[in-house]
Amino acid sequence: MPVSAIQLNFCDVSKDFDKFYNQNQETLLTLLDEFINISDFIPFSFYQNYYSKLGSKRDFSLESMLNAFILKIFYRFLLLIF
Repeated sequence: MPVSAIQLNFCDVSKDFDKFYNQNQETLLTLLDEFINISDFIPFSFYQNYYSKLGSKRDFSLESMLNAFILKIFYRFLLLIF
């Protein structure tokens, strides 16, 4: 009986991810916000330092800055692979 398994190729997965990313750029950020609650990983002291009265006014929330940093690292990782 022949095996009908398909071997995954990393290049194919990468092409599929690129296709998904280019079609759904906002969806990727929405999925990150929906399934990973980043505020659970941030210590309270980090919040205090980020929003301290002595620092400058923040235009972006701490969570959005960390999400952007995570995506930056993720994309840099993908670029290193290819």
